[in-house]
Amino acid sequence: MNKSPYFAFTALSYRILHVVTVLAFLVIGFLADVYFGNVGAVLLSASIPLVLVFIDYFAFAGTSSQKQKNMQFLKSSCKGLGFFRSALKTDLLLKHFCLLFGYLGFILAEVIYFTDSEAFIDSLLVLLIYVPISELTLNITLILSRRISLSMVIQIAVCYICSMISTILLFMYSFLLPEHISDFTLVIIISFIIIQTISIIVAIVLYKDCVKGYISSFSDT
Repeated sequence: MNKSPYFAFTALSYRILHVVTVLAFLVIGFLADVYFGNVGAVLLSASIPLVLVFIDYFAFAGTSSQKQKNMQFLKSSCKGLGFFRSALKTDLLLKHFCLLFGYLGFILAEVIYFTDSEAFIDSLLVLLIYVPISELTLNITLILSRRISLSMVIQIAVCYICSMISTILLFMYSFLLPEHISDFTLVIIISFIIIQTISIIVAIVLYKDCVKGYISSFSDT
């Protein structure tokens, strides 16, 4: 197997779609901040995971499902399992890279249209919460989507769930934020560390669930 595991698992159209998505997120993140301010970050936090979960359907849908047997040969093979693991790691890292690019556009807009330091700091503090919430939403929803032998209709329903989870998380956290969040930087940083840690743990669960789908307690029955 001289071919890259990720390239072997994904079609050229799938990889091109990711590149286009990255560029689109960058532009949309920039425009969202210019026209909507911090509200743009809310829109990004709900839309980016939704799009990434939908794209995932075309390469890794059902990889943790007992009903989806197309990965059984790889999962029962020593070398095949390592090949599969490598592809999953690459895909997971690239998905989070795509997510961060959306917020990079947001930051570029803040830098270009810089008005005052307090507003700039407020915007960055907002991102410290919205980025890990987006990551957490993405990881949770991918667990759901990869555990089910999906049809396109079900995948669309899963994407709606993805958007709902992100919106609910942001709505819940908004009650904890004071009006001037720059005065409570420590609260934001602690929240970031907690949410990011949870997101990483869920990402590990996602990875292990895909790799050991036929014996994992997370797999469907």
